[in-house]
Amino acid sequence: MNSLAGKKVAITGAGRSTGRALAAALADRGAELHVSARDLSAAENTCRFIQDITGQAATPYGCDIADPESIRAFAANVGEKTGTIDILINNAATWLSGAFETAVDEDLLATVNSTVSGTILVTKHFLPLLENSDNPDILTLISQSGLALQGDAAPNAAYHAAKSAQTAFMNRLRQTQPHMRVMSVFPPDFESDLEFKSPDWFKDVAPGTGATMTARHVVEAILFVLQQDRICTIETLVLGNSGPR
Repeated sequence: MNSLAGKKVAITGAGRSTGRALAAALADRGAELHVSARDLSAAENTCRFIQDITGQAATPYGCDIADPESIRAFAANVGEKTGTIDILINNAATWLSGAFETAVDEDLLATVNSTVSGTILVTKHFLPLLENSDNPDILTLISQSGLALQGDAAPNAAYHAAKSAQTAFMNRLRQTQPHMRVMSVFPPDFESDLEFKSPDWFKDVAPGTGATMTARHVVEAILFVLQQDRICTIETLVLGNSGPR
C-alpha cells in the first residue's frame, strides 16, 4: 500500500473531534501536517497534541471556512511554508439540526454558505499547491446526508442540502481534474469525540447495543482510502453502522 510518510497534508476543521483525530493519525504515519481550525488557538492545541502523541511537528493556521479572505490567507500561508500539498482534506462543515420550518434564517444560510462555499473556495485556492504534487489527492469527509434518500432524520434539511452540494462538487472535480484522485467519504451518525490513541479509542463497539461506530472507524477508513496504490482510486466510500441499534 502507498505510504503516507513525507506526504504534505492540509486539513480544515482539525481543532476538535474527528478532524483532530484524523490529523493526529496522519502525523502518526509520517505525514507533514498543515492544520487549520476556525480559531487559531484550537489549531495550536491540536498541533501540541500531535507533538505529544506522535512526536511529529505540525503547523497551525486559523481558517474560518465561512470567510473567503480567511480561506485565501490560509492557502497563501501554507504556500509560503511549502510549495506543494499532496493531500487536501476538506473536513470542516457547519452542523445544523432541528426542524427546517422553525430554523433561524441566518443559521440556514450559515450552514450552506460555510459548508458549500467553504469547500469550494478551499479547494480552489489549494489547487495550485496540489498541481505541484506528483500524486495529488483531494478527500472530502461528507456524510450520508449527502446521498440521495439516505442519512439520519436529525440533521436539518439545509444540512442535507449542503452535504448534497459537496457530493456534486466532488463528482464534478473528478471530471475536471482527472490527474488527481478525488475521494468522498460518507459516514453515518457516529461517536466523533474521541482522542486519538486514548483508552476509549481502542474499545470495540458491539452491534445491536444501541452504539454507533466511532471516530476510530472513520479515521481508519480514510487512512485505507488514502493509502491505496496510485492505480486505485476509491472515489466513493459509504460507511454504515452494522446491526440494529
